[in-house]
Amino acid sequence: MSSRNALQTIVALSRPTNPGPIPAFTSVHISRAVLVIGDEGPIGRIELSRKLGLGEGAVRTIVKHLVSGGFVNSAKEGCVLTPQGLTLYKSLRSRISDIHLLNARQLSLDRANAAVLIRKSHVVVRRGIEQRDAAIRAGATGACTLIYHNGKLAMPKGEREERSLGPSDLLFKDLRSLLGPSEGDLIIIVGAPSSGLAEHGAMAAALTALA
Repeated sequence: MSSRNALQTIVALSRPTNPGPIPAFTSVHISRAVLVIGDEGPIGRIELSRKLGLGEGAVRTIVKHLVSGGFVNSAKEGCVLTPQGLTLYKSLRSRISDIHLLNARQLSLDRANAAVLIRKSHVVVRRGIEQRDAAIRAGATGACTLIYHNGKLAMPKGEREERSLGPSDLLFKDLRSLLGPSEGDLIIIVGAPSSGLAEHGAMAAALTALA
């Protein structure tokens, strides 16, 4: 499954199955649920609720959507991915790294910061505005998009405020240690009032960079 098809599947799973109230979750929650279940399954709904920062009712609906779509099996021991779910998981995880909390206060984004790496996505990103806006819509305060090129991390060309990080920067060292970037990889650092919102914003931003 291509990353583009995976994203389309995630969006479809986040839509209401029947006429009624708009779900209390988005495609960002669905993608995080798939990744958490794939990383840690079998996992119970209470623990999944804690990791997603959602109420148990919303998580119950997410699991129902995933079960109905054939992506998850729900049993006594918890939620696990089906073969179809595993294909979706591998497609997402092949591009999106784990999300890491870190100290990125030098970027002046907010109190809590989270970073995520998206593999080989430099050609998708223009100025990083789409990633920033997606993070803000998800509850974050802001985001900084950096491309790994020639051993440095630099903002996409065209930004008025040029920023780059080199091997002597502490933040660069942290990002390289946590994420291990390769040439052409994208790193998005998101700031938010809380770690949960920073992580959620990082996933929202990451989804915009899939192609």
